[in-house]
Amino acid sequence: MTIERNELWKLEPGWIAGYTEDRELIRRIKRYKTDWQIIAEYYRFNKLVAVQYKIPAEQRKSAERMFEKRVKIAI
Repeated sequence: MTIERNELWKLEPGWIAGYTEDRELIRRIKRYKTDWQIIAEYYRFNKLVAVQYKIPAEQRKSAERMFEKRVKIAI
């Protein structure tokens, strides 16, 4: 059994970042969220294990629903 992580955080003004290891979520984002930019892909033994996205801040609610997480705010 693997533990899949999803995270969201503020990246820069107008953008949030999202990280996921969930293969189903990666597929859904690839299919439905073509405007989300991939900023990093993580591989282990030549197999994709995680993806990091740059998401427009206007789509925060949509991202929180997909990732099932709230955006982290740095203090």
